[in-house]
Amino acid sequence: MGIAVMLLTPSSIRTLQRKLYRKAKQEPSFRFYSLYDKVHRADILNHAWRLVRSNRGSAGVDGATFEDIEENEGKDAFLAELQEALKSKTYKPEPVKRVMIPKPDGSKRPLGIPTIRDRVAQMAVKMVIEPIFEADFCDNSYGFRPKRSAHGAVDDITRTLRQGHTKVIDADLSKYFDSISHSNLMAVVAERICDKAILHIIRQWLKAPVVETDENGKRKYTGGKGSSKGTPQGGVMTPRTQKITWYFCGF
Repeated sequence: MGIAVMLLTPSSIRTLQRKLYRKAKQEPSFRFYSLYDKVHRADILNHAWRLVRSNRGSAGVDGATFEDIEENEGKDAFLAELQEALKSKTYKPEPVKRVMIPKPDGSKRPLGIPTIRDRVAQMAVKMVIEPIFEADFCDNSYGFRPKRSAHGAVDDITRTLRQGHTKVIDADLSKYFDSISHSNLMAVVAERICDKAILHIIRQWLKAPVVETDENGKRKYTGGKGSSKGTPQGGVMTPRTQKITWYFCGF
C-alpha cells in the first residue's frame, strides 16, 4: 500500500499532462513548441526517479545502482546535477549496455540497459510528451499505453468474438527494434512536436552507442552517431517511440 501511494502522480504533473492532452485532442494538427522547460522541472525529475526506482532495473555501463547513488552522492544531489545538465543543455547520454536474454525457443533477445541517469531523463521526457501522442492513438490500441495492458486487449478480442466476428490475426514485425529508421521516426515525432530541444534529446538517445562485453571481457561498440536505424530494447523511451512509429506509419 505504501509503494502505491508513493507512486501516485503529483497533482502538479497531472495538471500539466491534462492540459497537454486536451490541447492535442482539440487540435489534431497542433505542433507543440515549448516543452523542454517542463522536462527539467524538479517535481517531474523527482517523480521520474521514483518511477524508474520502482522498476528495480540493473546498472548500466557505469555500474551505478540505485543503492550506490543513494549511499554516495545522494538522490537529491544526483537529481540536482541531472537537472542542471538538462537545463544548460549539456546533458549527453552514456552508451547503452547490452545483455542477451534467453527466449523460450532457445534463441536470445538483446536487451539494452541505459544508465540510471539516462533512464530518469528518459522518464522525464516520457511524462511530458506521452499525453500528446495519447490523444492521437486509437481506442483499440493497447500496447505500451498508460492504464492499458495485454489483458485489456484480450478482453476486447473476447467481446468482439461474442459480437459475431470469427477471426483473430496474430502478427509480429521481425526485428522491428533493430530496423526502426531514425529519420522516419523523427519525422513522425516532429508532426506533433517542434521543440528543437526535445527532438535533439530523443535523437541523442537514438544515436547512443551500444556496448556489449564478450566472454573474454572485451567490449564491442555498435551504433553511435553514424547509425541510421535501430533502437535498443530496454530503455524507458524505446517502446513509446516504437508505438509512435506504428501509429503514424499506419500499422
